[in-house]
Amino acid sequence: MTLTALRPNARTVKSSWHSSVAALPAVHRAATPFHSREWAAAWQMVRTELVRGRHHLFLQDGTRQHRMSFYQVSDSPLWRAMEGDAGVTRPTFEADVLYGPSIYGEYGGLPGAPVPVLAETVDRGRHLARELGTEALVIANIPPAERSLWREARTPDAEVVLSWAHRARVGSSVEEFIANFPSSSEAGREFRRQHQRGTDAGITLKVARGTELLPYLPQFTAQARATSERHGPALYGADMLTPLTRVPGAVGLLAEHADGTLAGGFFAFRYGSALYLWAPAIHQARESDLHTYGWLMYESVQYAIATGASVLDAGRGNYAYKARLGMLPVALTSAVYLTRPNPHLISRLGALHTGLNQHVLRAWNKA
Repeated sequence: MTLTALRPNARTVKSSWHSSVAALPAVHRAATPFHSREWAAAWQMVRTELVRGRHHLFLQDGTRQHRMSFYQVSDSPLWRAMEGDAGVTRPTFEADVLYGPSIYGEYGGLPGAPVPVLAETVDRGRHLARELGTEALVIANIPPAERSLWREARTPDAEVVLSWAHRARVGSSVEEFIANFPSSSEAGREFRRQHQRGTDAGITLKVARGTELLPYLPQFTAQARATSERHGPALYGADMLTPLTRVPGAVGLLAEHADGTLAGGFFAFRYGSALYLWAPAIHQARESDLHTYGWLMYESVQYAIATGASVLDAGRGNYAYKARLGMLPVALTSAVYLTRPNPHLISRLGALHTGLNQHVLRAWNKA
């Protein structure tokens, strides 16, 4: 259902609100799985992140079409986890926030959109944020290539680098991948050793594509929640992971024991030229003797090569480990637009940004 009529901002940009992403026309192939219509549709059902309202903005720029989904959120476990990493002493927000889109998507923004489209997106999003009584509009996880465009479109009241993604060229073999490690001799030996240890223990790779993942989700979800709880709140739920199996390229890379139980896995997306490792799940009781995470990373490199991917995107977090593997860190900036002047909120956002920067620097220093 269209909530408002098409309304021009610039001469060529028109936009309209919709209550369901299913009502929107299919646009060009999404830049990443996190920009796909299926990802937005999955978030219609999410309860792990406390979403109070869902609003989808359709933008027409001449013959080009764009879409951004906005979520009114009263509690995001992932945002709380970031606050924990930053070591801040109080919550950043005191009321609901309008995210465009959810920070659970590794990459946000509107890839390929020109400045007038971004300006319309911010203007419509900020107006909606005020109407809903939220504290702020957050345009989440903007990659470096888009950051200056969003600034040009509308200067944010604050910017926070919530996390860093990690990318690496996989080459044509695991050995070629290892050759790019910063200290290839020691780090490479450890990478091989951890994989051999898991293999000797009898774990094998189970590849479950799309809805083939569904029978494994009870085990996977429990392990993913326990993995995230090592450092903060539980980040995942079956309400989230079940619909995400329908996102293009969804695949479970699962470490399977001979009896069919899981030692762990990655909820991943093989999309375009990349393999995205989005959510890890590790059986905590066996991690120390199996080195499951390292085993899965080795297997992920092999899977990426076998399926023709040129890039391994290892996702966010675990900064020291990924630095040892020579992965390129990619800053993901969230632009914050306040609905009303609030110097105390600006101060808290600054403390969050500083704390997260110190968190990642400490990790890199340990690499």
